[in-house]
Amino acid sequence: MPKAFFVSRRPHGVDRRALGVALIFSGSGIGVAAYLLSLHAAIAGNPKKGLCTFTDTISCDKVLASPYAEIAGIPVALIGLVGFAALFGLAAACFFVPRWGPCRMPTLLVLVAGLGLCFELGMTGVEVFVIQALCPYCLAAFGLLAATFLAALWVWRYARLESTRPEVDNA
Repeated sequence: MPKAFFVSRRPHGVDRRALGVALIFSGSGIGVAAYLLSLHAAIAGNPKKGLCTFTDTISCDKVLASPYAEIAGIPVALIGLVGFAALFGLAAACFFVPRWGPCRMPTLLVLVAGLGLCFELGMTGVEVFVIQALCPYCLAAFGLLAATFLAALWVWRYARLESTRPEVDNA
């Protein structure tokens, strides 16, 4: 039988742990983004509701009632929800579908996470410098996205190292 028949393409070792971390953080991000979307809907109907106001500078209400909470009529929380769902799907595909190879999916995972992180950095900058208020849930989403990106980077790096490693003949 050909040697490639016995070579498993399923991620293993450090790679699987990092994918598990990416799954956990992106799954948690789905929950945070869904909650932010529900807050956005509640605050859009009544911006003075006071659902998540701690101080003048730590206020989900102030952030979610601002014009920056939507892009072209689409709530930013919905964009985050779709982004986290995409990351979760990519991480699950890397984890459970080994036939896609060691480099393709991790590369896509790290690219999507990187784009999401850049978007989130921009939105956090808007919170700090324009709105002058911070939403704790938005910051939680930022942290979860950063952790997902680092885990994806770990997976990608490991996949790149595995793809360049020479095969060892155990026969």
